[in-house]
Amino acid sequence: MAGAGHGLEFCLAQAADFEEVMSISTNIYGGLDYLPARYHAWLLEATRRVFLAKREGRVVALVSVSVVDDGRTAVLEGLRVAPAERGRGIAGLVQRHALGVMKSHYPSLKVRRSSRSGPLGPEVMAKYRIICHQGVLVLHFLAEELRPNLAVAIDQLKGVSGGWEDPVRLEIEEVKRVFLDPRVVEEVLPGRTITWDWSPYQPSQSNLEKLVTKGISWMADSKEDPNVLSLSAAPYEVPAGVGHLRLNIDIFGRDFPRVRGQFLAQLRGGLEPLQGPVHCLVYMDPSLWSEMHAFCTGCLGMRNEQLIDGQKLLEAEI
Repeated sequence: MAGAGHGLEFCLAQAADFEEVMSISTNIYGGLDYLPARYHAWLLEATRRVFLAKREGRVVALVSVSVVDDGRTAVLEGLRVAPAERGRGIAGLVQRHALGVMKSHYPSLKVRRSSRSGPLGPEVMAKYRIICHQGVLVLHFLAEELRPNLAVAIDQLKGVSGGWEDPVRLEIEEVKRVFLDPRVVEEVLPGRTITWDWSPYQPSQSNLEKLVTKGISWMADSKEDPNVLSLSAAPYEVPAGVGHLRLNIDIFGRDFPRVRGQFLAQLRGGLEPLQGPVHCLVYMDPSLWSEMHAFCTGCLGMRNEQLIDGQKLLEAEI
């Protein structure tokens, strides 16, 4: 067994493991961890497995692997190692075990993908290639306080020449047509990839059929010749505090006025029923980060809560 030298046993995660998994995930992403909201749903996904490493019956590591891109790609997410166990190579062991199991069930798997933030050391760059890099802006506000600010900002932009164009909401069949358009794939999608809250998908019919079932709000600046696209889904609770919610908005394209417009439209729709503290993560082309930061903090009164050093999509052969 690959983990025998470390006293590890590997198994599939169960619903009953939830509390132990949460106990090794304290303070992940500064309290903005998505895993508590996704853990139980992940266990039900047909093409995903959640693997645990245990020592003497106690959970010491976790990784989730899902199969996308028509069975070609394994996406690794949710890697966790108990604080006392870090630096011992356990992350690599649980990932190798998980990929081995998935490869045995899905022989068509060719590559693995994962998303990371922060500096990448030479050992990572020796294994992976970078597919794309998005900037990440983390914002904090109270929903009830931001709503009137949003309305004022949109009205002001509508009064400025070139300041506002109404974003277009895409229906399901329009999503498939737009996101599979060869020009959009090459010129708009970063690394020819759809990223949704850190999960990467190649633009394909099967992937889009999965994504359109997830309650995503899809927007574009045009249905016929789009240059900016965006995705957002319902916010979910995070461990930052009681009632704290995380809202993710992924934006593709480099035209700042249109990127800003879709950000405001997605934010307005996402906040409609909410009250209390919201942490909004906005993913965009790195060249737009400073301008978006200035607009959000200066014009909307949001607080830039913490700096995440970008979203880097990595790929390697299995």
